[in-house]
Amino acid sequence: MEIITPTKARENFYNILKEVNESHSPIVISGSKSNSEAVLISKEDWDSINETLYLENNGVLNVVRERMEDNSGWTDIDDINWDEL
Repeated sequence: MEIITPTKARENFYNILKEVNESHSPIVISGSKSNSEAVLISKEDWDSINETLYLENNGVLNVVRERMEDNSGWTDIDDINWDEL
């Protein structure tokens, strides 16, 4: 994770924006005080984080984890209650 100053971020904003979208690596913008820090990530990554949090909060990821641990090798799609996912 790259750490840059607010001045560098301001001077190179377009290139930094392009970099986080291409590399999917966050960039920390860190000022001299702890309350002047931020993390810049791509919108795609932000949407992915929010989707993961939503699925976790609604129990869907628990169902996915259970199915990943199921070693039977078979899931009958007709047995899935899609309304409860």
